[in-house]
Amino acid sequence: MLNKRLSRRDMLKFLTLCGLSMVPLDISASSKTSMKKARIVIVGGGIAGASAAKYLRLLNPFVHITLIEPKEQYIFCPGSNEIFPGWKSVKDLTVSYSSLKNRYQIKIIKDIALKIDYKNKQVSLARGNSLSYDKLIVSPGATLDYERVEGYNLKLAQSRFPAAWHVSPQTLLLKKQILSMRKGGTMIVSIPKPPYRCPPAPYERATFIAHMFKKHNPTAKVLILDSQDRFVFDNVYPYYWEKYFNFGRKDALIERIRPKDGGHITKLDAKTQTLIGQNGEKFKGDILNIIPPHKAGMFALNNALTKGDWASVEYQDYSSTKKRDIYILGDTIESAPMPKTGYIASNQARVAVQAINDELLNRPIGTPFIVNNCIAMVEKDFGMTLSEIFRYAGRGKQLKERSYIPGVDKNKLQQKMLGVLAEDWQENFRRSVFA
Repeated sequence: MLNKRLSRRDMLKFLTLCGLSMVPLDISASSKTSMKKARIVIVGGGIAGASAAKYLRLLNPFVHITLIEPKEQYIFCPGSNEIFPGWKSVKDLTVSYSSLKNRYQIKIIKDIALKIDYKNKQVSLARGNSLSYDKLIVSPGATLDYERVEGYNLKLAQSRFPAAWHVSPQTLLLKKQILSMRKGGTMIVSIPKPPYRCPPAPYERATFIAHMFKKHNPTAKVLILDSQDRFVFDNVYPYYWEKYFNFGRKDALIERIRPKDGGHITKLDAKTQTLIGQNGEKFKGDILNIIPPHKAGMFALNNALTKGDWASVEYQDYSSTKKRDIYILGDTIESAPMPKTGYIASNQARVAVQAINDELLNRPIGTPFIVNNCIAMVEKDFGMTLSEIFRYAGRGKQLKERSYIPGVDKNKLQQKMLGVLAEDWQENFRRSVFA
């Protein structure tokens, strides 16, 4: 049962806000007994996995929920770019699993999930144990495919050319490189073709670093090598870059190279610190922040849950299209047109656990939609926002999308309010998943 500190009133209030349907209190004794025997195993304790555990418990106080996660703590990627200018520390972004364990009665197993035995419905763990499941939720995140850039690899990322796309020693290495770069030097941010996990957003990162250079190294330059022509907030960033960093001019602090001009990088010459574009264009930098292409998490790839680089799901409930009683969430799925954001992953988890709970209660599964709300920053006093809705369009069909991204708001007070909201949004989102 749930910890007494989480009252029935609290649950009802939360579930009303989330649009979730709680288990009715008048269900039959046989149904309760059946649900008490239901074993839900979740692989991966990131945003999607933790959200699935929490929201399923809020929906259903009877089922057994086990979360498999090798790390003691989770470090949020949303907000992680703020580590570079010093607006946030790693500690600020770090959360624990104690609330999920103690308040929501989730069993946490600190281990690595290896193989799925589909016939016997078991997951084997690195330490030799196996867990039986009735429903398995898979959320292993995305794999950074370093080797897809010729000449690049994990070893180079950890030592000389950090991707820093997870908060890790690579993040601190990149920050150290930025702060010690020679006067007038060039830092290159290389952006892969989508889909890739965001946040951290590459254009946000380039902008925050440009702020650092403007203050400490004003003759330096940030060069964005871009594999895509259009990007989110491209109706705001160029305005800001032009106003504050001379974007488009010879003395620009930020420059962006499009794919047709060599922005799509295919090769690294590590010896000369040069990135090479698809048509042979060469770009030499003092710092190379190479963000590699992405693919599904290795657990999904190793367990025959993928088609090509990504796992395929039925968007009505996020069940695997390849295996029964498997639900796949977050960055590891083929989710177009949805971007790979933590907020979307959290909402995918709500859809999946609602469907699982409905099935346990022999209720029909609803027709879901996913909301993506984002308030981002280019600096603390300048925010921007977007809203997207993705609706289920039928079995085997791509989701329908509607989006709204306002252009530049030149009202300084409104800009500042959006910047403050972005800070509050990130903190509230962290609490909504792990508190």
